[in-house]
Amino acid sequence: MRSSTLLFLIAISFFSCKQSESLKGNLYFKLINLTLPSGLTDEQALHIEQMINSMSSDEKNKELIDYYKNVIKHNLLKNPYLQLETEDGIKKVYLNSKEYDKIKDFKLLDLKEKSKKVIIELNAKELENDLFYSEEIILIQEVDGKTPWKK
Repeated sequence: MRSSTLLFLIAISFFSCKQSESLKGNLYFKLINLTLPSGLTDEQALHIEQMINSMSSDEKNKELIDYYKNVIKHNLLKNPYLQLETEDGIKKVYLNSKEYDKIKDFKLLDLKEKSKKVIIELNAKELENDLFYSEEIILIQEVDGKTPWKK
């Protein structure tokens, strides 16, 4: 009986773990980003966390506040991120600093001037609804095309 209970618990934990999935898209730039900047200091992160936790989740702010409460819950507030234009829309993917260093030098003006865009493929885990984290960028490819961006 014990072995079947143990097997049952192992099966439940296996299926409840979120698996990594491959995300592929174009590096997306947003010139005016009203969400949190990436790469905060400890002091800045603490201040933002206190501010988010003190805000009321009224209907107007609920989605944004809930999103950042999940960012805080998964300890990603100080992590850098990239935005990826995928077939399913724009995805914000948090990275570790080693992976971010691989893409941090791409600049919108340089890419536009050269008529290039950057295709990125990475292994990402969806931690919460629309909250992604990646520890591995699989592909970074600069190709001819129009870089997606928004003011």
